[in-house]
Amino acid sequence: MKSGFVVLVGRSNVGKSTLLNALVGSKVAIVTPKAQTTRMPIRGILHDERGQIVFVDTPGIFLGKKDILSKKLNTAVKKSLEGIDAVVYVVDPTREVGAEEKNIQSILAKVKQPVILAINKIDVEPKKRPATEEFEDLDIGQATTVKISASKQKHLKTLVSAIFEILPEGPGYYPEQQITDLGHQQWIQETIREKVFLSLAQELPYTVNVKVNDIKFRNGGGRFIDATIWTTNDRYKHMIIGAGARTIKEIGMKARKELQAALDTPVHLDLDVRVDPKWPEKFSA
Repeated sequence: MKSGFVVLVGRSNVGKSTLLNALVGSKVAIVTPKAQTTRMPIRGILHDERGQIVFVDTPGIFLGKKDILSKKLNTAVKKSLEGIDAVVYVVDPTREVGAEEKNIQSILAKVKQPVILAINKIDVEPKKRPATEEFEDLDIGQATTVKISASKQKHLKTLVSAIFEILPEGPGYYPEQQITDLGHQQWIQETIREKVFLSLAQELPYTVNVKVNDIKFRNGGGRFIDATIWTTNDRYKHMIIGAGARTIKEIGMKARKELQAALDTPVHLDLDVRVDPKWPEKFSA
């Protein structure tokens, strides 16, 4: 048997969270088109007859961002490279290689653990993948290169086999029924935050956070969840609420639907929107 911790790294929006969910076979990380959706390293556990792989999804690296939240997220990425057994470097050939990509490559060139280069989005037609050849020719000392499609789940078995090849022998770290280390409250917070991003698309900045204040079990079944959506500016608060509270109702409806399906019980979700310009300073990735 083999086992180990494998960190997924790459620029923002290259498909790391989509890949994590596909590898684990269940939704453990939220996925949105918004940059910096992932806020903290999230573990997803793959159980296989060959052993166990603990994947660690990380925030995307942003180069040159000076705000507190971006700095904390970049620090979280670098910390996640400590004490792991292998790295899967996920790249997106539909985007030109830039300074952020070069920065990640310089970091990975120095790590002692084996690196696997995963070229994602091969399902996209070739003319819309301008950086494919550059990534195919890339050499940062990786153990191997695998072309995949996380969204279409193509060649993921090849990727998993390549990972098992380089992992050390050892017992599993988690019981077989466990697929993530994300706590119940954290998972609810992440689900609500995903719906905020999906409902507001590009209109809202990434400085939005969700905090579950209370979870109560109701007589006769069901759960009452009280949560606060935090943002940094009054105008963003108005955007989240929307005219006639339509947007916040949409967020609540989408979140409640997913929570009820996952928990298999009725859910009453009470959402409040508040402003704290300094919440990013209090954030801990």
